[in-house]
This record gives sequence, C-alpha cells and structure tokens, in this order.
Amino acid sequence: MEHLRKFSPRCVLPLPVMEDHGWALKRYAILAEGKGFDKNIATAAFSEAVRRLPPASNLTDGAGNHGVGFQIVHFAETAVVSPVFYWQWGSVLANIEQMRAKWETPTLFGDGVEEVLGCIWEMEVVSFEISAWKNTLLGGVGTPTERLANYLEQQHR
Repeated sequence: MEHLRKFSPRCVLPLPVMEDHGWALKRYAILAEGKGFDKNIATAAFSEAVRRLPPASNLTDGAGNHGVGFQIVHFAETAVVSPVFYWQWGSVLANIEQMRAKWETPTLFGDGVEEVLGCIWEMEVVSFEISAWKNTLLGGVGTPTERLANYLEQQHR
C-alpha cells in the first residue's frame, strides 16, 4: 500500500517574503524526494496567489483581512501544489482554493482538489505559522507594526 508508506520528512526551504498589491506573503518551498527547487515555478505560484487573493486590507482592519499570509509551493511527486493562507479578524486563518500545476506545465496553476486543505508536510508549516502568529502578533511586545515585522522574519526551518 504505497499511500501508507512510512513517513519521511521533506526538505523545507524558507523563501523571501514577497509583497504585491498590498499583500505580504511569507513563502516556503517543500521538496519531495527527487524534486528540486525552481525559482520560475515559485514566482508563477506567487503571481497566481496574488491574483486569487481578495483585496488586501491592513493590520488595523478588525473586520477583514490583514494583508498578511503565507504560501507553500510544494514540489510534490505528482504535481506542484501551492496552498495559500492569510490572516483575518486578528485570530482567523483563511485560505484560497488550493492551486495545482501539472509537471508538464508547472507554471500554469489551476485548481487543486476542492476539499483538500493540505498534506502532512504542508501542515507542519501551517502549524509553525499558527504558533508564530499567536506568539508574535497576539502575544508579543511592541507596536502592532513592530510585531508584524517580527512575525515576517520568523520562518520554519
């Protein structure tokens, strides 16, 4: 049963934070065995994410999103999968529909499986980001702007 094989960690690469259209996204690449990082694919995933995200608001908007989130570009066995999450209402993590590109056309992102939030390797990054947000933005010291800068500097390794 190939789908129940023993868990093996995957390489997680922290990527630079990118900003566009008011959004600041922390970014990560996850590499399945035998897959390498490709900057063009990661850039295409970011562009598609910004296109799909709702209009960015700001950190002081308590009724909407904060224009801050994170993106994972998973260079998986069967496709490039890219879940994108963003923060709203202070403590709520939202997401856009999962993006997926076939290996034959790895920079053309369509929709992934609608009900899928992410795989176990992606959820490790999500777990880290939840803790970072909780401990920095909702529990850190300094002004909200200073706490946001601190949050954006923290990356899963």
